[in-house]
Amino acid sequence: MHDLSLYLLEVIENSVRAGATTVATRIVADRVADLLTIAVDDDGPGLPVPPAEVLDPFFTTKAGKKTGLGLSLFRQEAEAAGGGLRMGHSQLLGGVEVEAWMQLTHVDRPPLGDVATTLVAMAAANPEVFFTVDLRDGEAHVLVKGAELPQQMPQLVAFQEALT
Repeated sequence: MHDLSLYLLEVIENSVRAGATTVATRIVADRVADLLTIAVDDDGPGLPVPPAEVLDPFFTTKAGKKTGLGLSLFRQEAEAAGGGLRMGHSQLLGGVEVEAWMQLTHVDRPPLGDVATTLVAMAAANPEVFFTVDLRDGEAHVLVKGAELPQQMPQLVAFQEALT
């Protein structure tokens, strides 16, 4: 079983690999609606093919690979937890948006995993990319931009721990 931070890593890596210079991650826990939403927007060049084709497990843009399982598995996990996954044009940044949602308390929802380390590691490994992270859980809200990510690690960890 994958945890959600690994799917998040895959989506962010896809954005960076496609040439995005800005990547915005949003994780929202709505306990009243029993909903967890994970979204990544970028300012990259957009999808090279229709979204349905990108979600096909046998589609990939990576040279030397024959499958592109990351997004199709993420969609499968979201659907198993009472949700779904969509992707398309990012209204926020103009590139691509990937958004997954699922029931927060669903027995089949994968664990959140180490989202804090995933986000900080991606920012450290890609200093040319401007990252923003928007985390919401009821009244709790963490908004971190760019170089602030490593300094805000304690807040990111506290957020992920509140959702486990």
